[in-house]
Amino acid sequence: MVYIILLSFLASLFIWAGFIVTADHSDRRTVVTNGLWILVILLILKAIQTYAWLPSRNPLSLLGANLIWGAVTLVALYFLCKVTTHSSFFKTSVAAGGLLTVLLIVVAGGEAHSTFSVKSVAKSIQTKKVSSKAAPTFKRGVTPVALSPKTVKNRMNKNMSDVPNSQYFHLGDIQAQYYHGKPVYIAPVEFDGFFKYLSAKQRTPGYFIIDATSVSAEPKFVRKSMKYTNASYFNNNAQRHIYQDYPQWLVADNSEPQLEVDENGTPYYIETTYKSMALSHRINYSKLHVIAVNAVTGKTNLYTLKNLPKWIDEGITSDVADYMNTAYGKYQRGWLNMHLSKTGIQVPTNSEVISTFDRQGRVQYFTDFTNPRSDADSALGYSMINARTGQLIYYKTHGIMDSDGARNNADNNYKAQQWKSSMPVIYNINGKPTWVLSILDSTSAFRGYYYIDAADQSVHATGNNANEAVDNFRQALVDSGASAGNTAGTKLKTITGTVDRAALVTKGSNQDLLFTLSGSHTVYTVDGDDFQKALLTQNGDKVRIKAYVVNGKSVGNVEKFTNLNLN
Repeated sequence: MVYIILLSFLASLFIWAGFIVTADHSDRRTVVTNGLWILVILLILKAIQTYAWLPSRNPLSLLGANLIWGAVTLVALYFLCKVTTHSSFFKTSVAAGGLLTVLLIVVAGGEAHSTFSVKSVAKSIQTKKVSSKAAPTFKRGVTPVALSPKTVKNRMNKNMSDVPNSQYFHLGDIQAQYYHGKPVYIAPVEFDGFFKYLSAKQRTPGYFIIDATSVSAEPKFVRKSMKYTNASYFNNNAQRHIYQDYPQWLVADNSEPQLEVDENGTPYYIETTYKSMALSHRINYSKLHVIAVNAVTGKTNLYTLKNLPKWIDEGITSDVADYMNTAYGKYQRGWLNMHLSKTGIQVPTNSEVISTFDRQGRVQYFTDFTNPRSDADSALGYSMINARTGQLIYYKTHGIMDSDGARNNADNNYKAQQWKSSMPVIYNINGKPTWVLSILDSTSAFRGYYYIDAADQSVHATGNNANEAVDNFRQALVDSGASAGNTAGTKLKTITGTVDRAALVTKGSNQDLLFTLSGSHTVYTVDGDDFQKALLTQNGDKVRIKAYVVNGKSVGNVEKFTNLNLN
């Protein structure tokens, strides 16, 4: 930090030296004294500013600091010397002004490059574009839908009594990660202000951890005295500690460190960092690094994304993921297109990503994109960002509602109870993009799941748990005539059997056949428009069918139907 302060005053030193050299012999002592007082005052101000704000440390930022502090030094020294000496400093001031003009041109050029080279920023993101049919799917028996962070925070706050001297602390931000192979949420206990920081002897007592997918899970408080946190002050602040140990690395997108714990439960604060070009602030997302600071000991380590320890699930912090989505959606065709024609522009529907847990045991950040027009309510696509590698997978869609539309639909179904939806995420269910939302009451307590067909808001279902909700939703899809062809755990089976129960169901102007086979509890559905003879089926008829059947489900969709008795 000291060298950053000193490097910010090189221009000031040159200007001061110029005044000393050009001063009359009788005035030099006064010029030296004047300059020394000015520099001491400015150095103190710069030290306070650097310590408080942790400014960027790349060469462009240092040149900018020289420009600002040099200009202040020139003005202060010129007027002070004019009052206290008889020497003329006009030529010296002109030369100093020339130096500052050169700095201004260089700094302005670097800032312009940082602002206008947004296309290169977007291209640096590892991107893969796929069809929405390749979207994440459910795995039967594994709950892929996490509890809402609002619910988690509510439960953790109710357990703050487990924290020693809880009056000194409050709950920090909720983070998603895997712990011993299981998806969990963790949240640090943070200081509730400066005086509480002193009263707590500058250490927080630990953090909370909770199963992320069990609706009945209760948080557990883990006692682990932490010295280096986001809420700590002075040199114990996690970001300032990283700044001191790695001054050449810049904080990506002004993000804050996030808490993670290793397999032993040791807490760390994780920061996403990068090195920019010499005369630019432009970020290269393909060359991000991660700095981890041990919250107990303060030891720091620098990693590339390819060499992250296995326990780090979010080397890309959620703040950085937010900026990546913005860059991907807005910067693909450059700065002018972003502000003028807006061709191909799409913006994240919400400002914050949603952390999800995928089937491969990874944390993924979800967000959906919509048209920049304020009246648009359709989703153009959605992304999943791998929190370890930074790869952004974009799922192209058409004709589906965005997350705001899904939430409005869910909220309207709970107007009487005044419950609200939360955490909208798209999954692929029965080959259809489906919004999955958590329903919370006014206290943020979990009340159930809400599933809605992203392309048809009339098809929706609820359930007290994820499996019940998805079963009800699949039945709603069957009732609407949807196919089950692309559901995880689904197989197309050829089945021959005797009809045990049969019924005709009217759906609009059409009829469907619902039936069961002897020895099976599965209810099969046949579209009467596709197989008209199926409507003549009676109990005891022998049939041969090809049907999509989901493991563990009681509903099957018939793709081919033959009534052997009729033939």
